[in-house]
Amino acid sequence: MKIVDYYLDSWRRFRDVQGKSTRPEFWWPFLIHPIVFFFLGGIFAAILGLNTDQIGPEILYALAYFWVLITLGIRRLHDMGRPGTWLLLGLVPFGNLVLLYWLVQPSTPDTGE
Repeated sequence: MKIVDYYLDSWRRFRDVQGKSTRPEFWWPFLIHPIVFFFLGGIFAAILGLNTDQIGPEILYALAYFWVLITLGIRRLHDMGRPGTWLLLGLVPFGNLVLLYWLVQPSTPDTGE
């Protein structure tokens, strides 16, 4: 279950902004997050009797995962030889398209810097 390991590793390394993350280490947690979020939403709605328009405790998971996603993005950019500050490009219009292009690129070989 390599996919689950990638997801759990993203939580274990939530403070690591100096390391690197490969494409699978970035994309699998990125794709699993919405599934976990909606699964938690269904569980909390059933337990707490929430309506579909009410926000439950799963929002805490989403806020925590937002930080994990930022650190994953920084490590992924490091893996391609770019500084993590390039993640701020997502705040500029169409900057997400550039980031998406970079995030799907293969890892660069280590230059020994």
